[in-house]
Amino acid sequence: MLKGDIINGYRITEDFKIAGGTSKVSFAEKGGEVYFIKEFLSPKYPTPDSPGSEETKERKRKDCNEFETHHKELNECIGKICGGIGGSLVYALDFFRCGTSYYKVTEKIDVSSVSCKDISNLPLENIFLIARSATKSIKILHNSGIVHGDLKPDNLLIQKGKIKDAYIAKLIDFDDSYFECKPPSDHDSLVGTPEYYSPEQAEYIIDEEDEVSGETLTCKSDIFTLGIIFCEYFTGEKPKLPEGYKNTWSAVRDAKEIGFGEKLKSNPKREEIEKLIGSMLSLAPSKRPDIGEIYSELEAIEKGKKDHPIPPITDGDERKDTGKGGTTLRGKLIKGMGEKVAETPATIIKSPRKEEKVAGGLRGLGLNIASGIKE
Repeated sequence: MLKGDIINGYRITEDFKIAGGTSKVSFAEKGGEVYFIKEFLSPKYPTPDSPGSEETKERKRKDCNEFETHHKELNECIGKICGGIGGSLVYALDFFRCGTSYYKVTEKIDVSSVSCKDISNLPLENIFLIARSATKSIKILHNSGIVHGDLKPDNLLIQKGKIKDAYIAKLIDFDDSYFECKPPSDHDSLVGTPEYYSPEQAEYIIDEEDEVSGETLTCKSDIFTLGIIFCEYFTGEKPKLPEGYKNTWSAVRDAKEIGFGEKLKSNPKREEIEKLIGSMLSLAPSKRPDIGEIYSELEAIEKGKKDHPIPPITDGDERKDTGKGGTTLRGKLIKGMGEKVAETPATIIKSPRKEEKVAGGLRGLGLNIASGIKE
């Protein structure tokens, strides 16, 4: 589609541009309003004159119908919980198919955001305010049993409010979102961002033989990711990983030591902040706090309360102070609904086919997702 073309009543105002390898984006005008519009590069709905056998086209139609139903139900649910206003969640206002392609339309917003580095340099009370604002936005989703699936600073915009020292969080891009325990059956359709994966998310995505149940993916997956983001808020950088590791999830899976950065050393609330982030980065989803507990804990830490909502980490996950602003997380990967299946750190790769998928499908990211090690 090019500038001037009309799609479902939307007049394209700029030529579409490739975005992230999975979609093309542009802006469109309708009824005097300007919108952000995204074209998905896959799946493609087969038309009668599309190549391939009728059996192949029928299978593709089934996949497309599942894709369409998933997005429409998700968008409808988010729209209802936002009261049709949007607010801190920038969700899809329209989703449709035109020809062989699917499109999603959202309001056009300012996508500028305060960087995590700049956030870490703010007064401590401002960092807590931002962390609570981010938590509140995610809580809207989790209260309805929706997993965002691709939390990262680029999708969790932090913007200055009109009032001095006020900040607001806007949550965007729900392409990888799904209802708890019901991710898309096509594991490849969940892309996300490897450096922000949770261990169970990584396991599901690289599963080639449908051995991993979707029930393992709950809102606790977002909590792990938010733990990485909180580390960036309070220290200006992601958790410090052992040599050879490039992803937090793989280091936690292998029970390696993780550091939380030099800035926490001088933070008067270092111990409480480390405890909170450490609990969020627990290997076992059942050991991570839920989003409501995190919000309450942030308030308790900031106000210096002695009683905290989040209990110490016990059984299955051990945490110790390294004396270097670091935390060691050890534990067992949880399968299904909290059942322990191993007494040693879980190994995600179980077959050569999965290794081939990693090497082929994700090689372009420069990461071996099976180990989290830079190639």
